[in-house]
This record gives sequence, structure tokens and C-alpha cells, in this order.
Amino acid sequence: MNEVFNYWRWFFKGSGGKPGFRGLLNRWLFIHAAVGIVLGFLVKVDLTTAANAVLLPLAGIFVGLSFAWAGNAQGLLQSSEIEEMAKRHAGGFVEYVFVYQTAILTILLTLCLWGLAGLRVFESRLFVTESGEARYSAMAVKIGLFTLSSLTLRECWHVVLGAQWMLLARRTIRANQLKRKSGQSNDAEGD
Repeated sequence: MNEVFNYWRWFFKGSGGKPGFRGLLNRWLFIHAAVGIVLGFLVKVDLTTAANAVLLPLAGIFVGLSFAWAGNAQGLLQSSEIEEMAKRHAGGFVEYVFVYQTAILTILLTLCLWGLAGLRVFESRLFVTESGEARYSAMAVKIGLFTLSSLTLRECWHVVLGAQWMLLARRTIRANQLKRKSGQSNDAEGD
């Protein structure tokens, strides 16, 4: 397969722009970690209860929202205006496509990990003492899951923002093209 279209190569090395993982590991990660820590200590229910009651249904909303907007973005990506814009972007067209794929990957990873929590995988002896008390590793998993959930919320929002941004960019590019054509027509008439 052509290396240009290899997602993992783009994720770890980039395609002319920065590597894809840098979109996840940035200054916002501290905010997500803070959200994870706060929720880890505030939410007093065990992971199984949290997964089944709130977070797995919420993950379904994330998936539906992101796939709906990713479909909208796919239509926009196929427009000549966005293709022209992508030629001027570091990383090119591939960058736009893989950013959406990263958001979907984040959602699916979050869904799988919370699903494992719902199936009580994290209630093994590694995470719970023989007397039933949670170990520190259980709190770390809880904080990690809430941190990942916060990151996933941001990625879902980026899918929506990205689609909206492309829609506005496409409209601006079309308007500029019409102005240039109109200006060229007026110049031709004046000659």
C-alpha cells in the first residue's frame, strides 16, 4: 500500500505536517487529566456502575454524532474548493482525512475501554484486594478512563468544528472565485 495512505505512518511521523498523535498530546491533555482526576475522586460508584449507567450510553451518542458529522465532512472533502485548499496545507489532503479517522479511533478506544469496565475486567486481583478494597491501580484506571472520556469529548467537538470550518472555507473560496471571475469579466468588457 502506498505510504501516503498509511494511517499509522501519518499518526506517528506525519505527512508533511506534524504527526497525528500531536493533536491529542498537547497542552489540553493537562485539562483532560485534571477532569479525570476530579471525576475519579468525585464519582463514588465503581467503574462497572459508571460504565453501565452513564458512560456507555454517552459513548453511543459520541459515535452517532461523530459519524454523522464525519459523513458531512466526507462530502465537503470531495469538493474542488477543499481539494484546492488542501494543496496549500502542510500534510496535504491526507491530513484532513486522517484527523477525522483519529477522532473515530479515540471514540472507539474509549468505548472499548469503558465496555471492559462494564464487564468488570478492571475488578480483578490486580485492581482489588482480597478484602474487596480498591487498590491504587483501580483509582489510576478510573482516572485514566475519565481522562480519555474528556479527550473523546474534545475530539467529537473537533469533528463538528472541522466540518463547520470546511463548510465556511468552501463558501469563502467560492465567493472569492466568483469575485475573480466577475472582475475578469469586467476587465474583458472594458477592453
